[in-house]
Amino acid sequence: MLGATINEGSRPSARACFARQPTLRHIIVAYAHRQGTIPIRLELALLPGQATEYAASVCIIVDVLRASSSIIAILDRGAARVLAAQNVEAARELHARFPDHILCGEQNGLPPEGFSCGNSPSEFSRLDFTSKSLILATSNGTRVLSAVAESGASVLIGGTLNRTAVARAALEVASQHALDITIVCSAAHGGSTFVLEDALGAAAIADAAAAADPSLQLSDAARFARDAFLQSAADVPAAIRSAYHAQELVDIGLADDVSYCSQVDESGTVPMLERGDEGLLILRPYARLPQN
Repeated sequence: MLGATINEGSRPSARACFARQPTLRHIIVAYAHRQGTIPIRLELALLPGQATEYAASVCIIVDVLRASSSIIAILDRGAARVLAAQNVEAARELHARFPDHILCGEQNGLPPEGFSCGNSPSEFSRLDFTSKSLILATSNGTRVLSAVAESGASVLIGGTLNRTAVARAALEVASQHALDITIVCSAAHGGSTFVLEDALGAAAIADAAAAADPSLQLSDAARFARDAFLQSAADVPAAIRSAYHAQELVDIGLADDVSYCSQVDESGTVPMLERGDEGLLILRPYARLPQN
């Protein structure tokens, strides 16, 4: 179905898939999938609070500007792992425990005091992180990741950069573990405000998933978002540049980040969440899938 094989050597342990016991809904969905009575369902939450029953799904977290794109870029450049921190204070605490990790993040779009790097995907794409480990904290994306991780769901990171690769990986995980798929937009202001760039990124992933598996059952929200994406597909970078947050980043001198994050299918890296000891949220490459 996927036309690609996951590299076993890069696969996180089974702990990455479930941190808690499956819910009743998960058991029902799993049974139905295994009996072949229902296809995989793809939900799309334009705001994090719109999604329910995370544990019955492979969840794809989307924060195009910029957390998702930063994590993809860092792992593209050879990093061994990224520790996701819910906020700047948590990142500093992690750095005290792991002083050999590079401390990265942003507050109001810019690097906090004492951080080695900010949250700039275009900058990360020019650095060599081979075998290095990083800590990343962002205003919204890593916070949403932390919240979804609490559900025990299997979690991937996606955006326009890796939309086809993450869609195919999600389909493979969903098939193997009898799950549905939920794409979660990080949104803004604590997850309460719709943002155009995340909706476009999520819709781009939904479009790639539907193309890879025609039997996929799209929710109404996913169908609506996919239709909107197809209207912008001829020039996705222009559509993302028109977003309010994109203009905010341009105004503080981060136009290169907007351009970098707006690229479509530039990466085959699929970051996947692995839950470590003491609640660590570890992101490693699930696979590097070939592009069509």
